[in-house]
Amino acid sequence: MSLLPFGKLPAYKPRRFVPVNIDLGDWSQLAPLFGQLETRAAQCKSTADLEHWLLDWGELSAALDEESSRRYIAMTCHTDNAEAEKAFLHFVENVEPQTKPRQFALEKIYSAHPLRGELLALGTPASGTARTITNEPCRRPAFQARYEVFDRDVKNHVELFRPENVALETEEAKLCQQYQKLSGALTVNFRGSEKTLVQMGRYVEEPDRALRQEAWELVAKRRLQEADKFEEIFDELVKLRQQIAANAGFKNYRDYSFRKLGRFDYTPDDCKKFHDAVEKEIMPAVRELHSERGRQLGLKKLRPWDLAVDPHNRPPLKPFEQIEQMVLRTQKIFNHLDGGLARGFQQMHDLHLLDLDNRKGKAPGGYQSTLAESRLPFIFMNAVGLQRDVETILHE
Repeated sequence: MSLLPFGKLPAYKPRRFVPVNIDLGDWSQLAPLFGQLETRAAQCKSTADLEHWLLDWGELSAALDEESSRRYIAMTCHTDNAEAEKAFLHFVENVEPQTKPRQFALEKIYSAHPLRGELLALGTPASGTARTITNEPCRRPAFQARYEVFDRDVKNHVELFRPENVALETEEAKLCQQYQKLSGALTVNFRGSEKTLVQMGRYVEEPDRALRQEAWELVAKRRLQEADKFEEIFDELVKLRQQIAANAGFKNYRDYSFRKLGRFDYTPDDCKKFHDAVEKEIMPAVRELHSERGRQLGLKKLRPWDLAVDPHNRPPLKPFEQIEQMVLRTQKIFNHLDGGLARGFQQMHDLHLLDLDNRKGKAPGGYQSTLAESRLPFIFMNAVGLQRDVETILHE
């Protein structure tokens, strides 16, 4: 897809099941592959056969996952581009509704396969130190179940899948795309120049309080102009997600989402306890810091446009002027930290797997996406030359 910042990526492994020149956006070309996998499963007579079948299934899943990611990346990088929007919506509306039931069929076949028990008994040398929840020291096990996590995820998918949710998930994805498009289009005219809302973040760090207030209020008013549209999107999302959760047998979308995301190691109650701990232990410290900030700035009352400026009224940090400067300086940090990390970041730069600058028409926020078949990451950001941009790239 030409709208991607990167082009054709090196394959992690050559395909052996999925045709190299297949159009992954054409369901008529994908359907026979699912049919072959469904038929072949019954022909597996040994764990080696079943592993071969799983690898072919995984190859198809990775190819589809990467195709979905590529279209999403292109769309978020260019929310104002009709071609990117069309390609993304085509996959969401015409491919995913076909693949989801067929993936579910393969998951059921695997779950009921007579060789599944033998497969789960297979071990693999542990690649790292095992974590424990006890006070005993961590120990490296002699082996760990090779398919334990995969098997758990398949079981989870089978339990959650509902055919009636496929269409609802399509509508959910389309609503999210509408939000990205609306957000990416927001700009303001600030002192004679068109600025994105992200670019306006520079001005709330300036020592001039009147300038900070002007910038903050301009952004707030611009968002309020679209408030009804945003609310409409969110209201529809809430309805859809509540129905999706109810169809899967959950009382609310929160509990459903925890299961869908595979959060097996902590619960909503754990998150609530953490929230309560933040309220009790952290917020008093935050209020104290805000009081100190007000004293340092000589203000009786802090306003929203006073929270990003240096409390000593010093000029804002400007760690870089051009995106390439941020990339090169980040590379220097990684060079000092770890050779493997440094090589990985350099590879991302060389392959153009970084889209970091803010611009009109680009979706808000930041994310890291995995290109499953290439086994490479992609980083999306909206940097404008702030200190927090440096923190974001290091975080991602």
